[in-house]
Amino acid sequence: MRLASALVLAPLVACGASDSGRGPGHAPVGTTPGPAPARALPVASAASPTAPALPHAKGKLTVAEARTYMVELLNRDRATQGLPPLELDLGAPTRAGQAHAEDMARLGYLGHWGSDGSVPEERHTREGGADMVLENASCFTDERPRTLDPAPLIDRDRVEQAERMFFDEVPPNDGHRKNILKPAHNRIGIGIAQPIATETELPVPCFSQELVDHHGTYDAVPASARVGDPVRVAGKLAPPWEVTAVGLARIEPPKALAPSVLNQRRSYPVPRPYELFWKRGFVTRIPLEIGPGGAFSIATTLDDKRQPGLYEISVWGKVPGGEHVMLGLRTIRVD
Repeated sequence: MRLASALVLAPLVACGASDSGRGPGHAPVGTTPGPAPARALPVASAASPTAPALPHAKGKLTVAEARTYMVELLNRDRATQGLPPLELDLGAPTRAGQAHAEDMARLGYLGHWGSDGSVPEERHTREGGADMVLENASCFTDERPRTLDPAPLIDRDRVEQAERMFFDEVPPNDGHRKNILKPAHNRIGIGIAQPIATETELPVPCFSQELVDHHGTYDAVPASARVGDPVRVAGKLAPPWEVTAVGLARIEPPKALAPSVLNQRRSYPVPRPYELFWKRGFVTRIPLEIGPGGAFSIATTLDDKRQPGLYEISVWGKVPGGEHVMLGLRTIRVD
């Protein structure tokens, strides 16, 4: 007999835990200066609807209540380090996180790649997100397919357990904790999925936290293109943020992956740009144009040595006296 007690939520090193969030450790050829080295894991998200009130009694929670409770726990943990609270965003971040939590729970794997080969920023882009997103995830890893409960009730203790595993990590294996404590985060999407109960197994939920840096608005870019196609990147950051650069990165085209492969992949580094375009005054192949009120734009082409793939458009900014950080991130499938 297989009992649910054998299934333990296993946290994964957070996406971008050591390779993203701030700039590459060196400037690409033809740019100077480059963003500082980092420690860390596409239309702008709309403000989230009001979250439902949370009952304070122990016991079962609806998915909506469990999301609200997890955000309360996240904000409690951020407050211990003097950081402002996150707002629950029920738009693109939660839709992307929900899809990923369901994929993991349905197939019995844990990772930042989806079974379709997608990565967090690609899933966020699909749902209409344009902001930088980093992901924390927890699930079971037995690779057994399951049927999901369409209206699950989540044990409050399971929500607490997941957040505790994330936040109580210690160096050097503390990618989830660092993600929770990233100062630029100001929104959060929560995905929660749980299989149905069976005669031999109690249900265990899977969680996905999509932590977002919402500090600007961005003009739309195409969902797909061909190598060499032109692309215009434009938008505006909210004060006190000032735009510093626009970047282009590329990874291999996504392909379907089996749960056994997904379970072998751990931390996901957000790809480093192969080129950054800076403001006038810096050495840059194409200058980033800055208009009235800090609006920015640049026209370039999607061409990394004539290679197809998933291209990533990043927008970089800083506050006065701060470091360059990635604030916008969208993907385009390029054939």
